[in-house]
Amino acid sequence: MADNAPLPDWETQLEETASDLTRNDRFSTLLIGVATLLAIMLGLVLQQTSVTQTWRYISRTAGLEANYPAGWLVDETGTYVARLRSPGNRPFKTQYLITTVPAGGQTSVRNVLDSLTLQRSVSLSAYRVLSVEEVSAGGSTFTRMRFAFVDADPNPFIQRLPVVVLGMDVVIIDGNRAIILTYMADQDTYDSGLAAFERFLGSLTY
Repeated sequence: MADNAPLPDWETQLEETASDLTRNDRFSTLLIGVATLLAIMLGLVLQQTSVTQTWRYISRTAGLEANYPAGWLVDETGTYVARLRSPGNRPFKTQYLITTVPAGGQTSVRNVLDSLTLQRSVSLSAYRVLSVEEVSAGGSTFTRMRFAFVDADPNPFIQRLPVVVLGMDVVIIDGNRAIILTYMADQDTYDSGLAAFERFLGSLTY
């Protein structure tokens, strides 16, 4: 058969079908790529929204309010005003503590921090104070203490390695009381959660 001879109908149909399949495959590939990109962008938006979304905590007894991460658990049964904990972190739950203690004319911030250190040295394993410094923000000055300890499960039948926990106290003198805001997280998530705690601190009213 000559090279320029017309193709039989069935060969022409096969070429047209192959051409159609190629176009369809290209369109499908492009469509899948666009859908994947949109899904990734939507996921990032939802993640950012979930990270920054907050609920309002109000303690009428202590006379203070603050915005904390949405979905966190609130506990008001301890010696603190409230303990706010992330439901997802394991084995140590990232948490904020709100505590108030009397602070009369003879009580300094250093006295408050020394009392905290004494209590924790007894109750927390390998407790260490890392730094104490004065910080200015938003026209206010407060004292910040960074610390660390080791969290180990007291149940001998639960097999898990001890966790190094990093923490920070922020002490604010308010008249005859001291407000102590504490942030604690395991060392792997401490830095990533610090911005949320700073937003929590910035939202505090009393």
